[in-house]
Order: sequence, then structure tokens, then C-alpha cells
Amino acid sequence: MPDDYFKRSIIPAVAFLIEFLLVLIGGSIGAMLRVLLTVSAALYFKVPFWTGIMVVNIVGCLLIGAAAAGLAASNAEDLWLVRTIQSMLGGPTGGLHGVELLLLTGVLGGFTTFSTAMLDTWVLWRSGHSTKAMLSLFGTPIAAILALSLGLWIGGGG
Repeated sequence: MPDDYFKRSIIPAVAFLIEFLLVLIGGSIGAMLRVLLTVSAALYFKVPFWTGIMVVNIVGCLLIGAAAAGLAASNAEDLWLVRTIQSMLGGPTGGLHGVELLLLTGVLGGFTTFSTAMLDTWVLWRSGHSTKAMLSLFGTPIAAILALSLGLWIGGGG
């Protein structure tokens, strides 16, 4: 076995496992928060379920925008959470990437995938890909409704 075998094979596998766990943990937290918010809104504020989902999507977009901006800031590497995850993943950029996985992909992706889709659309727009951004913005809900209709038809429900 070569001397660098451990570095080449084991360490990347462990780093991938940690990244996977960050998304798993974050996604679980986000999904629980989504249910908590929508059920609480329905029970305590007597709003229809779809209104709670709409609020979740709007709040999720607000939060993912704030989190993405905060993580893009020049001092983001100094944040406690970034440094903690960096020590878990190793490497100079591991912490920031790990926090993105935990917060953006995990918590906020589990809270609402809509917020993640809107962030991706905004990134496309800001990077000069306006046609792709518009396709994402308008194509996603149209294609989703069509796919839902097809799925209901296939399942015998519509």
C-alpha cells in the first residue's frame, strides 16, 4: 500500500461523509421548521394550509438571501460556525463550503426548495445568463404543474 493511500482515499471519503451529514442534519431541521410553521399558522392563526406554504416560501427566500449575502461577505471565514465546520472538514475553504451545505442546501433547502431555486435563478441573472434565469423562473412552475398533472393521471387520481 502506498504511503499516500490514506490521504488519497480515506480522507476524501470522510470529508464527503461529513458533507453528506451536514446536508442531512440541516435538511431535517429545515423540514421540521417548515411543518412547525405551517401547522402553527393553521392552528393558531386559522390561515389555510396553502397560505402557510406561501409564507414559508417567502420567509425562506428572505433567509436564504440574507445567509448567502452573509456567507459571501469578506469576513465570513471568521464566523464561529464556519471555523467549526472548517476544523471538521479540513482545508482553507472547507468551513465556508460546509456552512453553505448546512444552511443553504440543508436547513433552507429543507425549509423550502423554492428558496434554493430562487437563489439559483438570481445567480443566473447576476452572472449574465438572463435567458436561463427566465427559463428557471417561469419554466420551473409551469413544468412542475404539468409534471404534477401527469403524475396524478399516472396514479389514477386525475
